[in-house]
Amino acid sequence: MDLTMFLKEPVDTINNLIKSLSSAETTTDTNTNTTDTTTTPAANENSSSEQGTSTGKNLADKSDREDGSKKGKDDSRSDTQQLEKLRNNLNQIKESLIQLQKFEESDLAKQLQTHLRNLEAKFGTVRDKNEQTLSPTPNAPSSRPKVPLSDYLTFINKELMKIKYQIPSIRKLSMTSSKAHSRASSGSNEGSSVQELPKLHKSERFPKSSFYIEIEGIFGGLKKDEEKFILSCFAVLTEGAVVKRRLLTYWGIGEGCLKDSKSETPEEIVDRILLKFKEMGLIEPAMNKRKQEVRSYKMDPLVRSALNKIFQEKNMFDYDPNGNVEENSAPNNKAFLVKDEGKASDDKSRSQQGDQPNLDPEKLFTLFNVNEHSPDAKLIHLVRKKSKDMNVVDWLSKMKSLKVLYLGRWQKSASYHIEVKSTEFLKGLKSMEELKFLSLQGISRIKEIPRSIVMLTNLVVLDLKDCYNLELLPEEISSLTKLRYLDISNCYLLGNMPKELSLLTELQVLKGFIIGHSKTRNLGTLEDLKKLHKLKKLTIIATRNEFPTPTDLGALQELKALQKLTIAWGVQPKIAQEPEKAHKSSKREKPTESSVLKLDELKKLDLQCFPYSTPSWLKPGDLPKLEKLYIRGGNFTTLEKGTWEVKALRLKYLSGMKTNWRELKELFPKLAYLERVKCPGITLCPCDENGVWQKSKT
Repeated sequence: MDLTMFLKEPVDTINNLIKSLSSAETTTDTNTNTTDTTTTPAANENSSSEQGTSTGKNLADKSDREDGSKKGKDDSRSDTQQLEKLRNNLNQIKESLIQLQKFEESDLAKQLQTHLRNLEAKFGTVRDKNEQTLSPTPNAPSSRPKVPLSDYLTFINKELMKIKYQIPSIRKLSMTSSKAHSRASSGSNEGSSVQELPKLHKSERFPKSSFYIEIEGIFGGLKKDEEKFILSCFAVLTEGAVVKRRLLTYWGIGEGCLKDSKSETPEEIVDRILLKFKEMGLIEPAMNKRKQEVRSYKMDPLVRSALNKIFQEKNMFDYDPNGNVEENSAPNNKAFLVKDEGKASDDKSRSQQGDQPNLDPEKLFTLFNVNEHSPDAKLIHLVRKKSKDMNVVDWLSKMKSLKVLYLGRWQKSASYHIEVKSTEFLKGLKSMEELKFLSLQGISRIKEIPRSIVMLTNLVVLDLKDCYNLELLPEEISSLTKLRYLDISNCYLLGNMPKELSLLTELQVLKGFIIGHSKTRNLGTLEDLKKLHKLKKLTIIATRNEFPTPTDLGALQELKALQKLTIAWGVQPKIAQEPEKAHKSSKREKPTESSVLKLDELKKLDLQCFPYSTPSWLKPGDLPKLEKLYIRGGNFTTLEKGTWEVKALRLKYLSGMKTNWRELKELFPKLAYLERVKCPGITLCPCDENGVWQKSKT
C-alpha cells in the first residue's frame, strides 16, 4: 500500500486503510473460531479414552489445551481492540480532512510527510506478518514473531495521533459541528444556544458525541499529573476566563505538582504543557496583537464543558447547572469561593434534601477564590453552614493541611474589585503549617501584613500584588526562609523595604522592590540583596532620579544569577534641562567597573520612565546574553553605540528619541522583532499597522 498517495487523495487512502483493517479483523475472528474448533475434538477424544491410570494425564492435557485456547482468545481480543482503535482514529482523520477545503495546497501536507512515511513502513510490516500472526497453520508448532503484532499496532496508533495533532482545524471543526448539533437538538436560535452551552455537562447526549469522545481520549492519554492538573485549573475557573501562566505556575508549586529540577524550572514545565495543549486545540492564546510572548490562555467553552463532564464522572469536581464549580470538592479535599448569584433556588433545594456542603477544614488541601468579591463575608457564610457556634478565625485555624490559599484576584482585569471589611480573619492563618502558596492579590483595605502570615515558615509563594492600601512590610518577614516568589508590585503606599529581606536567601523572584530616599532610616537598599544568589528576576521601583548610583550598580553586579531586570522610575526631573546636564556630567566622570550595568546572565532588560536622555551605565559589551530590551516612556533619547545581541526590541512613548531603521539595524544586527508605539522620531521602519515588525522565518 503506497501511503505517499495520502497527500494527493487523503480520503481515498484512508478508505483503503479501513478496508485493510476490516480484512485483518475478519482474519482475527476466523482464527479465534479455528482455535475453538481444533480444541473441541481433542477434548472429546480425551473424554472418550480409556479410564484408569491414564485419566489424570488426559485431564491434565485437556487443562493445558484449554489454558492455551484461553490465552489465544485473549491475544486475539487484544489485537481486535487495537484494530478497532486504529479504525476509529482513521475515521476521525477522514472526517476532518473531508472538511478541509484546500488541504492539498496547504503547508500542512508538507508537515505530515515524515509521519506518513513511518506509517507506510509499518503498514508494510503488518501486511507481511499478517498471515503468520493472524492466520497460523492449524496444528503448527507454537511460535511467535520476534516483535508482537500488538507493538506494531500501538506504534501505528501513536503515529496517527501525531497526525491528528498536526491538523489544527480538526478540533475547531468538531466544535463547529457539535455546536450546530446542540442548536439543532434544542430547537433554539443561535443566541439562546450560547446560554445553553454551559449545561452540556448535564446533557445525556453530549457524552455520545464524537467531540466529547475525542476530548475524553486525549484526557485518558495524559500520563503526567502536572498535565491533568493544568487542565483541571481551566475547568475550575469561570467559562471564557483568560488564565495567566503565572497563576498556573504558582498554583502548581503550591499543590506540589511542579517542582524545580536541574533540567526544567516550574515556569518551563508550564510553558511546555501549555504549548502542547495549544497544539492539541484544547486552549488558545489570549494575546494582544503587539505581544510577542504568550502569557495568557483561554479555553473554548465546548472543551471546558467536555472536561467538566469528565471531571464530574471521575468524582473530582461537581458543577452547578450553569457550569460553575461547586463550593465543595470532597474527594479532592478542595473548596472554592463562588459567588451566590443565581444559585438561591439550587441551594434551597439542596438544603431540603440534606445535601449541604460538608467542608472539613482539617482535610482541606486547597481553598481558592473563583469569583467572590468579598472573600471574608463568604468565609463567614461557609462557617455558619458548618456550625453556628464557630467563628472564621477558629475555622481557618483548623486548616493545618492546607497548601494553597488563594483569596485574591486572579482575573486579568485590574478593574475586578475585591474588598474585605476587616483583616481580622487573617489571624486564622497562623496554624497553616503546610501552606506553600498564599495570594491576597488585589484585595483592598489590607494596610499591613498580620503576624499570622510571617509565621508560615513553609511558604514558597507570597502574592501581594495590587494591594493598594498596603503601607508596611514587617521586619519579621525574614522568618519566611523558604520563600522563592515575593510579589509586592503596584503596592503604591509602600514607602520602603525592610533590610531583613536580605535573609530570604531562597528568593528567585522579587517584584516591586522600592528604592526610596536615602534619608529614610532603616531603609533597605540593593546592598541588602547581595546575598540573594538565587535571584533570577527583579523588579525595581526607583523613587529618586539619581538611581542607579555606582553603589547601586555594584550591588546589581553581585546578583550573578539575575536573568530578568525591570527598573521603573517614579519621579520625573523638576527642571527640563536637568537630563542633559546630568548626561554631560556623567560623561565627564571617569568610568569605573562599578559605574556600568554588568550582568553576564541577563536576558531581558525593561526600562520604564527613565528620567534622563542617555543611560551612560548601559553598554552592549557588558550584557553579552541580553536578548530582549524594552524601553518605555520618560526622557530617553539615545543608546550607547556598539553591537547589541538583542533579538527583541520594544520602544514605546519615546517622543524625544530620533533614529531610523538603518541605524537600528546597525545597533541590533540580530534583531528579529521590533515594536514601535508612539515614537514619531523613529522613522523608515517596516512595521505593520500595529507598529510591529518581525523577521520572516525562512
